[in-house]
Amino acid sequence: MPQTDTHSDELAREKGRHRGASTAKLSLSESAFNAPLSQLELGKIDTMGSHYIIALVTLLLTVLGAFGWALAVFYGGISIPPAQVDWHDVSRMLMLCLTAFTVLCIAIFLPVRRSMGVKLTLGFGLIFIGAWQELLNTLIINRWALVLWLEVVCFPGGLLAAGWGLYQLGRQYRLNRLLLQSYHKVERELATMDQLTQLYNRRSFFAICSDLLANAAPSKPAAAVVCLRIHNLPEINKKLGFAAGDEVLTQVAKLIRRHTRSKDISARLGARRLVVFMPGASLPEAEALAQRVVQRSEHMVVTNPQGREVPLHVEVVYSLAAAEPDEELEPLLRRAGAVACN
Repeated sequence: MPQTDTHSDELAREKGRHRGASTAKLSLSESAFNAPLSQLELGKIDTMGSHYIIALVTLLLTVLGAFGWALAVFYGGISIPPAQVDWHDVSRMLMLCLTAFTVLCIAIFLPVRRSMGVKLTLGFGLIFIGAWQELLNTLIINRWALVLWLEVVCFPGGLLAAGWGLYQLGRQYRLNRLLLQSYHKVERELATMDQLTQLYNRRSFFAICSDLLANAAPSKPAAAVVCLRIHNLPEINKKLGFAAGDEVLTQVAKLIRRHTRSKDISARLGARRLVVFMPGASLPEAEALAQRVVQRSEHMVVTNPQGREVPLHVEVVYSLAAAEPDEELEPLLRRAGAVACN
C-alpha cells in the first residue's frame, strides 16, 4: 500500500551525527597539507630553475662547439673559390641548419623527464651537427677522418635517437591524456553522483529533471515520479550498524538501476529516500516499477558487525505522482510524498 513520507528531519539528524567527525577530519587534513605546501612549491621552482640553467648551458656549449669546429675546419682545409661554390646548396644547407637548431632549442627546453630530454637533445643535436658539417662541406674541402666520420654517423644516429625520444614522448602524451580523462570522469562523478548508491545526487536530479519536465510534449504523459523509502533503515542501523544500513541502501539502489528504463533518472534525495523520475510514464507503469523493487528488496542478506552474513527483512514503502500540465518539479515531488527531499 503506498504511504506518504512525513519524516523530514532524518537527513538532518544523519548529517548532525557525522558533523563532528567530518569537522575533525577536515581540520586534520588542513593541518597536514598546508604546512608542506610551500616547501613543495619551492622544490618545484628549484627544479624548473635548474632545468632551464642546464638547458641554457647545453645550448651555449652547442653553439660554441659548432663555431669552434667551423674555425678548425676552415684552418685545416682548403677553401673553395666563391666562383665554384654552389650557392643554391649553401642556402639549402643553411636553412637545414637553422631548422635543426630551432628544433634542438625546443627539445632542450621541453619540460619532460630527463631520460626523454637527453634522447631528444642528443638526436636533434646530432642532426644539427650533421647539417652544420654539410654546410661546411659546401665551402671547404677537408679530408679529416673526423669529418668523414661525422658525415656518416650524425644523420643516422641523430634520426635514431630523436625517433626514440619522440616515440617515448608520444607514449607519455597518450598516458597523460588517459590520466586526464580519468580525472575528469572521477571529478564529474563526484559532482553528480551519490557515492554510496551510485545514483544521481540531489543537485543533478533537480537540474536534469526540471529540464525534462519543462520540455515534455503536451500530447503525452509528461512524467511520473516514484518515491521509495526504506522504512526500517533506522532500526537496521541501530541493530546491525551503519555499515549494514549502507549495504541495504546499496542493494536497493542496484535493484532500482536494474528495473528502470535507460531514460529514467534515479537519485538519492535523502538519508533513506530514493526517487525515480520516469519521463513519459503513466501511474500504472510507475506503480509496477515500485512494486517490483519492493518485492525484490523485501529479503536481503547483509553482514553484521561480527562479519557474518545474516538474513534481513527490509521494508520499502513507496508513493507515486503523475505530472499535471505545466507543473514544476518541486510540486510534483511534494505530491509524490517526497516533500522532505525538497
